[in-house]
Amino acid sequence: MTTNIMRGALAAAPLPEGYTARMALDEQTKREAYAIRHASYLAGGYIDPRPDGLFSDADDLRPNQQCVVVYKDGKPAASMRLSTLDYTPGLEGFDEIPATRIFPEEMKQVAARVTHGRPPKIAEINRLVRHPDYRDSYEMVFILYRFVSFFVIGQGTDMMVNCVRRNHTPFYRRMHFGYVAGPRRYAGVKFETNLMACPREKYFRSCEEIPFVAMNEASWEAYAGLFRGETVNVFVEG
Repeated sequence: MTTNIMRGALAAAPLPEGYTARMALDEQTKREAYAIRHASYLAGGYIDPRPDGLFSDADDLRPNQQCVVVYKDGKPAASMRLSTLDYTPGLEGFDEIPATRIFPEEMKQVAARVTHGRPPKIAEINRLVRHPDYRDSYEMVFILYRFVSFFVIGQGTDMMVNCVRRNHTPFYRRMHFGYVAGPRRYAGVKFETNLMACPREKYFRSCEEIPFVAMNEASWEAYAGLFRGETVNVFVEG
């Protein structure tokens, strides 16, 4: 399934139905995102159970975080968070992401690769999880990456980074991410990760190669509703 999607074999297939998404702006949606994280990490043995069944961290309260929940037929099914590091002077709350705490020196090296003269903007893809009911759904993974595309392209991100578990490294190499450093323990969970990075131009290549990641003009317009707290269809005809 993964190989077929990567090669674009599903490009001409009918769009999947029943998928919607909402940004975690209100308390209910935030709790749904944290509940999916808890269920996913607990099923993998990566955290100890929490009494409230929710998994969140201090980064969720920072202004440089964007979190999306994906629903299948109305049921919370998956979630992802994008943490943005922006070195623009005077911009408060954008000076730290999880990767800068785990790989501080290496992240400085990644930022130094951005040479256009403006302060670099780097997005970390993290807390990308599926509910255990969808643990084998690669389709869900690529749906999450549609929203990565929406955020990183829309905000002019220069570089994408991810702290990747070893068994996921081949997937990210196919997504044009390159190894930077690691492994090191990731914050709040019981696994180690490698830091991997992908410059903007290579991420565009992923969008060209993977039909589920790329979006049409109708999708761009529909997804703008996320910032207004609207529930949007993941796949929009147009």
